[in-house]
Amino acid sequence: MFTRRRAISALVLLLALAFGWSAWLALQTARDLRAAETSVNQIRAAVTTGDRSAREAAVADLQQAARSAKSHTDGLWWSALTFTPLVGDDAAGIRALSASLDLVATKAVAPLSNIVDDLDGLVDRGRIDVEKVAAMQPKVADAENAFGRAAELVTSRDSAGFAGAFRTRYEDYVGIVSSFKRDLGSAETAIAVLPTMLGAEGDRQYLLIFENNAEIRATGGLPGSWAQMSASDGRLELERQGAATDFDPYVEPTGDITPEEEALFGKEMGRFFQDPNFTPDFPRAAEVFNAFWEAKYPAEPLDGVISLDVVGLSYLLNGLGPVQSGGLTLTADNVVDQLLSQVYVEPDPAKQDEIFRNAARTIFEATISGPDDPAALVEGISKAAREGRLHVASFISSEATTLSGTTVLGELSADDGDTPHVDIALNDATASKMSYYLRYTSRVTAQSCSDGVQQLDANLMISQSITLSDAKNLPASVTGAVGFNSVEPGTQLVKVHVFAPYQGAVNDIKIDGKSVAVPEVVMIKGRPAITLAILVDSSDDVLVTLRMETGPGQTAGGIVNETPSIVPGRNVSIFASAC
Repeated sequence: MFTRRRAISALVLLLALAFGWSAWLALQTARDLRAAETSVNQIRAAVTTGDRSAREAAVADLQQAARSAKSHTDGLWWSALTFTPLVGDDAAGIRALSASLDLVATKAVAPLSNIVDDLDGLVDRGRIDVEKVAAMQPKVADAENAFGRAAELVTSRDSAGFAGAFRTRYEDYVGIVSSFKRDLGSAETAIAVLPTMLGAEGDRQYLLIFENNAEIRATGGLPGSWAQMSASDGRLELERQGAATDFDPYVEPTGDITPEEEALFGKEMGRFFQDPNFTPDFPRAAEVFNAFWEAKYPAEPLDGVISLDVVGLSYLLNGLGPVQSGGLTLTADNVVDQLLSQVYVEPDPAKQDEIFRNAARTIFEATISGPDDPAALVEGISKAAREGRLHVASFISSEATTLSGTTVLGELSADDGDTPHVDIALNDATASKMSYYLRYTSRVTAQSCSDGVQQLDANLMISQSITLSDAKNLPASVTGAVGFNSVEPGTQLVKVHVFAPYQGAVNDIKIDGKSVAVPEVVMIKGRPAITLAILVDSSDDVLVTLRMETGPGQTAGGIVNETPSIVPGRNVSIFASAC
């Protein structure tokens, strides 16, 4: 007889079985995800050591683990779990993550793994194989498409309700997949233009600018050293090298400096070869560099300008190994200190320039002669581009169009639909090398939204990483001329240019909590921009706070770009929408 007690007992048994089955699925899925993480680490290790068989085995293990995780979370039972109280959100997130990982493992990792093999022999004895470069494009496109679809699966879920530990891992995964998607998109664009830029369809001439982060500029650093590079069917050569002082200064600016640029950056932007990159808009800086070049070398027109800062050089050395340069052994670990600090122990500027020229040439020659670790070199180039340390501006219209919107172009954004942009650009105004000790961090948050306009708060913290007594004892080759711009040795004057969102506004500014008048607002590409002169010493941090508005209809999350510093790391951040 089926009594009430038996019914309850049966129900309890069913619930126990259901709980046990759900727990088993969860444990199996967790095991699969841990195995996938282990496989990813094994792939990285195998790529580093060049062990192809180990890499292929790790790829197969990753695909198996991802397939298993997806199968455990893809059935009706798991679908039902997503509707249960307490654990429903987490179950849905685990399913999205598993499906995303399966896409990455089966559709993206394989073509990327094959590209590692393509890198062997890509660069050899001064020539880049342009045919191999072109052959990589479909593989990169496939991987970029897969990462894009994988990113959509996880970004479509709101992680706010996930359990703490899982939420952190989930958001980390979202960041990684989204970053890969962006980077592969940039790589696909680069591969599309690289063969022609390398001279596959005719010889090219480029101006290479080596930026010195010890004297900060909006795009990274002082363009103190330069080289002319030729490209012919993938073969690269340095035709000549020099220093910024090779170009005579102008009494009146060259490069068609606009009244707005003069108001924001000063006439110096077009008077001295050291200053075109006062603007964070690299294509515009490239035009001004080109004006200097045309005046000095009118019979040798350029096809573009390429810049790389010293921190970016350190990333390249990860794939090159130690490089001997004029008695120095330069490595990824010491090149920043050697070129941005130790070099100024030598007070003679001419000898400093010689050290920079030698370093640039030897690193260039090591790059094109066949790197020790091609994959690490490519990753170093990619990292430099991601962090805004490598910029490429082409004067060929079709290439410029293709590069538009990419990180490597370094273009100051204008109207970007519903996405607000904030740019924070720093320029040294001390004529010193004190930027080696400059440290800064920025944060922008959206506080409110009304009628399609967001109110933003921005904080910028600036300091020096040196004690006051040590700063005062630095040599004049570091601290600069005594009393320049009324700055005492050991301190530095930094001009901070803040670009509010397109058609937005700057309403309120405080420095260390004290209100200051809003400086002259200059419109650049539809962006309201201001300049603040900040004196930095080693006594206290300087806190700059600003209130801004977005333009009408800019209701999405925003993007913040800041000048890359001597500290490695990405110079782009995002903030959530308040709408």
